[in-house]
Amino acid sequence: MARMKTFFIYFLLVVAFFLFSQVMIYIGIHTTYQSKKVEIKTTLPMQVEVKATSVNGFVKGKITNSEETAIENQYIKIECYSKHNVLMGTKYIKIDKIDSKEEKEFEVPFRFNKVDRAVIQLVAEKEQTEEEQRDEEKQETLSAQEKGLATMLGALIVLWFL
Repeated sequence: MARMKTFFIYFLLVVAFFLFSQVMIYIGIHTTYQSKKVEIKTTLPMQVEVKATSVNGFVKGKITNSEETAIENQYIKIECYSKHNVLMGTKYIKIDKIDSKEEKEFEVPFRFNKVDRAVIQLVAEKEQTEEEQRDEEKQETLSAQEKGLATMLGALIVLWFL
């Protein structure tokens, strides 16, 4: 019975450490993001928030269709600029359809360095070069590889302590 009690205490310690780690990671990541300037170049009402660190960030917002006709097959174009007005990169969000007086929320992550401001506009088609397409595919692949590496490392740590 004493052995089961010992295993139970070890189990509780592992769970407590896991929960503590998750809370600290959440706090560490979310306190490093800073709000950035946003310039909206569209007639449609839009609420947008841009937060970024020195190496990545995200754009989160809501677009409202105030027109009488539906918006179909358009893109929200997000251009990220540095403080020296250098274009760091562009992201697109496809809008399939927004009916009249309807709202749509969106969120898109980006991995551009030292973003200071974002310019957001509604465009009819995607203006993307082949190089940008390759970079975007590469970023998605790296993201999956990084997640796999983190999972493997976490499994090895857990196995080490068992």
